[in-house]
Amino acid sequence: MTHSLLGATINGYQFLDEIGQGGMATVFRAHQLSMQRDVAIKMLPQDLLHQGNSLERFQQEASIVARLEHRAIVPVHEYGEHQGMPYLVMRYMDGGSVDDLLIDGPIPPENALAILEQIAPALDYAHREGVLHRDLKPSNILLDANGDAYITDFGIARILGGATKQLTTSGVVGTPAYMSPEQAQGKELDQRSDLYALGVVVFEMLTGRRPFEADTPYNVAVKHVTEPPPSPCKINPLLPVTVERVLLKALEKSCDRRYNSACEMVAALRQALDDAKADASATEPSLQHALQAALAQRAQAPPAPVSPPANLQLMPVYQPARSAAHPATPSAIRRRKRTSRFSDRVAWMTLGLLLMGGVVAAGLILGYYYLMGTGNTPTDAPASPDLAATAVFKLTATRAAIDAAQDASDSAGSSELVPITPEPAQTSLPTNTPRAQALEIPSINALNNARGPLP
Repeated sequence: MTHSLLGATINGYQFLDEIGQGGMATVFRAHQLSMQRDVAIKMLPQDLLHQGNSLERFQQEASIVARLEHRAIVPVHEYGEHQGMPYLVMRYMDGGSVDDLLIDGPIPPENALAILEQIAPALDYAHREGVLHRDLKPSNILLDANGDAYITDFGIARILGGATKQLTTSGVVGTPAYMSPEQAQGKELDQRSDLYALGVVVFEMLTGRRPFEADTPYNVAVKHVTEPPPSPCKINPLLPVTVERVLLKALEKSCDRRYNSACEMVAALRQALDDAKADASATEPSLQHALQAALAQRAQAPPAPVSPPANLQLMPVYQPARSAAHPATPSAIRRRKRTSRFSDRVAWMTLGLLLMGGVVAAGLILGYYYLMGTGNTPTDAPASPDLAATAVFKLTATRAAIDAAQDASDSAGSSELVPITPEPAQTSLPTNTPRAQALEIPSINALNNARGPLP
């Protein structure tokens, strides 16, 4: 019948999908058309309407939640019926539950403490209003999109006494994994029974498992009554010892040795975490001491043998083919020595210096030859022979000889002709030797004009 409600619109609520189902009711996600918001609708199916006191418990839950107004208790918007099936319209929590968080293992202590600090005041408030939850467990602690925690499902809660508001009742109801010893034995209950269930929830949040587990719910309930809880630090070694003391006190068999309120338990847990942090910071060595200890331990410890992995595959050594004409002879493998960068730099620097020295030497040699050639160059070069002066000199000498001969002939004509042997002229013979300084000699025409015409 409940599956046929999906997609239907009932009393202004459009049923979208089923989000949970328990032994007493089914929870749907629906859309409220008038307010344009998603809500959770908890409905009692028809097959449970006439089973025991299911209808009375459902109606009792509606009346209990209606009287509880607290920030950390899921509010109820409306109560109604459809075809004889009662339903509660509540706020929709889209963040899941603590039970969903435990799928990934233990919850970090700081995160668990943040959740507990929200629901502890709500549980104490319900106790002050005379309400026992009696079924506190991780699946009944819901979370919204912001991570805020809320208590829900007061289906088996009880209200007693009217004006007296005494927190006592009887009857074995609840979830065996989270039952207090007195609840499992059917004794009278008070708020400390809910605190035991809260202790079991905290134990599971911090360790990732429940303190008591067995193959049947009955055996689990028996362990709550007869066996001491296990050590939380053995299950989760990361938990401080101070936190273990808080959990063991919350799970005491005698209700007189437990905490008196949920807020007192959460405050003790907060103090235990703070003390653990203080002790860790006080005993933690400084960075310098930690490094020195690590170096000393490494120096003392022998190196661990390194073994190759089992699946390591080694490639065979490469062996080149050898011909019969050149038989192989064993020889040591030569390895080429690698020169260091320093030697390379020295070689390049030496080569550079040699090149620079050669260039400087060549420049010095060229400069020397240039200076020597410039100093030996004669400033006054000898004059080239003057051929015209030589020719004039020869002609002058010849004219002088002719004149001498003419004078001799004239003197013979006036007297007897006596052969006269002309004396050699006192002039120097012509020569091709250049003179240092050219003489200014008159020309032949000038000489003839001066002596007159020849006879």
